[in-house]
Formats: sequence, C-alpha cells, structure tokens
Amino acid sequence: MAQYELNLLDYWLIVKKRRFTILATAALVISFTFLLGQVLRPNPIYEAAARVKFDRTSTLATALLESVSYQSSNDMGTQSEVIRSFPVLEQVALELGLVAKEAPLDKQYSAPYLKAVYDLQQRVKATQEGTTNIIKITALADRPESAERLANAVAVAYRNENIRSRNRIVLESRRFVEEQLAALVVHLKEAEEALRDFKEREGQVFLTDEAKAALDAFTKLEADYDRTQRVKDETLKQIEVLSRREPVAGTDNRIFTEEPSALLSVLNARLMDLIQERANLLINYTTEHPQVREADRKIFNVKLQMTQELESKIRSLTDREALLKQQIQLYRDRYFAFPKAAIELARLERDVKVNSDLYSQLKIKHQELLIKTAEQIEEVTVIEPAIAPTVAVNEPNHGLNFLVGGLMGLLLGLVLAFMRESFDTSIGTIEGVEEYLKVPVLGVIPQFDEKEQTAIAAKELPPDVNRETLEIFTKLVVLYDPKSVLSEGFRSLRTNIQFSSMDRDVKTLLFTSAGLGEGKTLTIVNLAITLAQDGKRVLLVDADLRRPIVHARLGFPREPGLAEALMGGMSWKENVRTVTDLMLGSLGVDRVINTPGLDNLNVLTSGIVPPNPAEFLNSSRLATFVAEMRKEYDVVLFDTPPILPIADAVMLGSRVDGAVLVYQVGRIGRNALKRAKFLLDHAQARVLGVVLTNVRAEITPEYGYYRYEYR
Repeated sequence: MAQYELNLLDYWLIVKKRRFTILATAALVISFTFLLGQVLRPNPIYEAAARVKFDRTSTLATALLESVSYQSSNDMGTQSEVIRSFPVLEQVALELGLVAKEAPLDKQYSAPYLKAVYDLQQRVKATQEGTTNIIKITALADRPESAERLANAVAVAYRNENIRSRNRIVLESRRFVEEQLAALVVHLKEAEEALRDFKEREGQVFLTDEAKAALDAFTKLEADYDRTQRVKDETLKQIEVLSRREPVAGTDNRIFTEEPSALLSVLNARLMDLIQERANLLINYTTEHPQVREADRKIFNVKLQMTQELESKIRSLTDREALLKQQIQLYRDRYFAFPKAAIELARLERDVKVNSDLYSQLKIKHQELLIKTAEQIEEVTVIEPAIAPTVAVNEPNHGLNFLVGGLMGLLLGLVLAFMRESFDTSIGTIEGVEEYLKVPVLGVIPQFDEKEQTAIAAKELPPDVNRETLEIFTKLVVLYDPKSVLSEGFRSLRTNIQFSSMDRDVKTLLFTSAGLGEGKTLTIVNLAITLAQDGKRVLLVDADLRRPIVHARLGFPREPGLAEALMGGMSWKENVRTVTDLMLGSLGVDRVINTPGLDNLNVLTSGIVPPNPAEFLNSSRLATFVAEMRKEYDVVLFDTPPILPIADAVMLGSRVDGAVLVYQVGRIGRNALKRAKFLLDHAQARVLGVVLTNVRAEITPEYGYYRYEYR
C-alpha cells in the first residue's frame, strides 16, 4: 500500500474492499463463540430466594438498655450468620431427608452427617437488604423444585430456632420456679407439722396484746433479716458466676432475678442471647475467629454491667442487714423475759405464714410463666416464600455472547483487513502509483466484465453471427459501445498521451507490462482505434514475436508480418493491413463503413514466430523500420511482450520516442512493477507514464476525485 496519509474516506474504502475478510472473520468468531459455549456449558444451577423479617421484642427496660449500651441488640449481621449456623441447617437436613431422623447419638455427628449439613451451608446465603430488618435467604440447587424447597425450609427452620432461642429463658425460669415450688411444698408441710406438734404438746398459750404486738414485730424483723441474707447470698453467687474466666458455654453463666422489669433482668436476657450466638458461631469457627472474638467482647461488656449492678445491690443489702440486726437485738434485749413457749409459738406461726405467702407468690409466678410459654415469642416472620425459578443462574446469555462475539469478530476482522492492506505489496491508487514510480498515470481503464461486454456486443451484431466474430468484437469496446465508461477511459488515455507529448515530438510508442495478463493488448488495440477516429494516421505494430495476439483482436491472418520483413524477404510496407483488410475480415464491410476513422488505422501483424525473436528485435534493420514508420505515420504503437520474463521490450525501448507501462491494479507486487520501470530506464527508454487497467472507479461527490481499487 502506498505510503501517503489516509483520511476517513480512505479508511472506508479499505473496509469496503476487505469487507469479505471482515465478515468472514466475524462469522468465524461468532461460530467459535457459540461452539465453545456449548462445549463448556456448565450443569444448570437454579437459585430461589425467600425473605424473612426480624423484629426484636422489646420492653421499656430493653429500650433503655439499648440506648445506653455500646451494641444494638438488633444485630442483622449476627442473624444472617445464625441462618447459616449448624442448628438451623441441621433441622433443614432432617426436614429434607438428607440425614437420618432417628440417628443414634454415637453416630449423629459422624463424618457423613456433618458433610451433609456443611454441604447445605455452601448452598445457602443470607444477606441483609439495605438498612432494613429484612433478610434475603438464597438457596442453590440443581433443580428448580429443590432450590424452592431448600429456601423455604431454611426460612422455616430459622423461624423455629428463633422461637426456641427466645423462649428458652422463659422455659428455664419456669423450670426453676417449679423446682422451688416442689421444695417449698416440703418446707410448708414441715412447718405446719411442727406447729401442730407444738400445740398438741404445750396446749393453749396466752399472751397480752402488748406482748403479742411485740412478738409480731420481732417476728417480722427476723423474717426481713432472713430474706435479706438469702437475697445477699444469691447475689454473691451471681457475682461469682459472672466472674468466671473459663469459656462461656451452656447455661452455667445464667443468673435468675425476681425483678423482670429491672435493668438486671434485661441484661440477663441480653447475656443469654449473646451466649447462644457465640455457641452457634463456634459450630463453624474457632475461638480465634473475628466474629467469635467480637461476641466475647460483647459478653464481657454485658457481664461487666451486670457485675456493677450486683455490687451496688450488695452494698444496699449489707446496709439493710446491719440495720435489721440492730433492731432485732433491741427487741431481744427488751422482751427477753417473754415466755419461751410464746416465743416458740410465734416463730412457728411465722414460718408457716412465710412459707404459705411464698408458696402463693410462686404459684402466681408459675401461672404467669405458663402463659408466657403458651404465647411463644416470635421475632421472625416469613414475608415472602420462595418460588421455583424458571431460568438457571449460570444459563449462558446467548444474545450477549453473540453480541460480544460479533463485536470481537468485527474488531479482529478490521485488524486483519488493515494488516492485509499494509502487507499488500500491490499499488491500488493513482497517488500510490505516481508516488512509487515517479511517473504520471496516463489513463485508467475500468474493469472489463467479459460476460457483460459479450452481452452488449451481441446486441450490436446480427443474431446469426458466429462465435469467433463475437469474441473479436467483444474486445473492441470503442466500436460497439462508444459511450461506455470503458470507451471513455481509452479516450482519456489518448488525450493524456497527446498532452504529455506536446513539448516534444513523440510519434513512436512502445506498450509493455511487467507480467502476463495485464490487459496490454486490449489497451493498445482500443487506443489505436480512438487515435484513428481522432484523425491520426496510426500504425499498430505487433512486436510480440513470441505470443502474438493483435491479429486475433482485429480478425486478420497473422502472416505475413513484421517477422518476414525483418528476415529480409519483403518490405514491411507490403505487409501492412489497411481498412480494406478490415472489411474483408471478421468485422465485415457494414461495421467498418459505419465506423468513421477506421480508414486511418493500419496494422502490421507479427508474422511467423521465429526461433530467436530477441535477435530480430535487436537488429539494425528494425531500427531502420522504426525510422521509416515514424515518417509515414502520425502515431506508431508497438505491442511488445512483458518486460520481466522477456527482454524484447528492453531492446526496443531505446529505439522509440516513448514507452508506456501497463499495470493491472493488484495483479503483481510493487517491487515487480518498479523492476520493470528500472529495466526501461536502464535501457534509456523514455517512460511517459503508466496505464492502470481492470479497475473499479468509485465516484466520491463529497471530495470530487476518483479512487480506484482492484477486485
């Protein structure tokens, strides 16, 4: 390709010229993309999603705790991990029949059992949607129905696990109250038996009203003192539990309080939640995992708040204990003279009353816990169950693949097209030829479509014309189709040759080409006719003594001709064919008479094919002939063999006034063309210019010039 600056039109023409390369490359890339997609197509994976809503149950005390604590109790990230925890997925595996429901305890956590649960964990994802309290549960499976069942099973299992977790404290409190009730029934019976035995033994004991009131006050003080000591001992045990440094596990860190609305009760509930969350995390992670360590930090903060609250309670109980002890001592010193029987009776009655009151309170508490157990605290609601998906998540997007493949194919095709253009050693433009050879382009002969031209020529001849005449007539475009683009090309060549020789007397012209089949003879025959029609006396000489063809183009016999004249048997003038020979030839009288200017055309055929053509063309006799021809005619045109394979044209080049190089665009490489030009220059031939043949002209109105490209 010529080295000149390209504009947008040049790029467009390159794309148009190489369009088949671009389209073929795009088609191959698209086909390869489709086949590769089919070969590497993965097994389908379906995804189903369910949505659950998490609402933390709260009281006034819970809200107060969340406002003063560092961490919010509504930890959606933790809930997302709980969904994928072992207890939840274990229930899912049991529900879906992936593990045995009645597995023995010693085999429950065997390797296959754990693998089935952990495989589910890889197929389940839980993510919080934005900043809401909604969690999206996504499940993957190889079938749509399996994905739907898995997502819904995980949502239900998470809801059930949350119910069990949130009601665990209520259940444990109920169990604790029931244990206390059972023990209290025994104590109450013992106190009632002791009082009955005393009355049976001592009989009726009488006290004054003053003594009775004093004993009642003394009894109350002792009861308050005992209760204070009991609460203090319980609080000390609670502090001891909270101060343990061993890893948190089970319910060993649980403390009980009889004040459900107090801050301590809320902290206790928060501690239970954190302990459960940590236990769930330890199923999947080690103690050094960041999430486990974060849970440990939260537990430590809650236990620190509870310890501070309990220590404050201890101080209050200690002060109350000292005050009650002092008042008891005062009553004891003041009323020590009371009868022992009366004091014993008052103590027994007090024990019965205290145990009876405590029993009544625990029965009320037990009823309340039974109601709470029946209520089933629920924090998780399934707001959107999963439905079976219709398309696999890994289903290849054929439309996108074709689009990407097409774009990549077009891009690769463009790259290949411009690479071919850059590696193309032929010259495809007028500018390129002129720049490369440093000579002007004298003419541009458009593409010669033989089928089309044969059809046009057949219309100009009689229907019964023979095939030989039709073939001859088809090559003479200027005779049967004078208004065609081809004819205009030959007339333009005639004009350019005339202008190029205005400053010098150029009568003898040699036409040659670099290689075979470049349209040299077709060009020179039609050019000779156009010159004759322009009023010039023209002699067309077939100097190709190896493969002569001019006689066939005009319907003449080949012999005698130039070869016989060079051998010396006769004069060259005797062998010249005139208009009379044209009439007697294949063209016929009517065609010749109706075509003006043909009487100016004379032809000297090649004659016989000699054994040594180069010696004939290099003889001094030919130089004499050329000089004589120059005097007899206005223009003498020599049709010579290709210059690269044969040296005949080089020998004749120095004997004529000028040489014209015929080049079929794209047929040979630029180096071969330049070599032909060099041989002519080396032989001191005057190269007038180049004729481009078999090109397709593309008119560009926006720029007003022609650009030519070969097929």
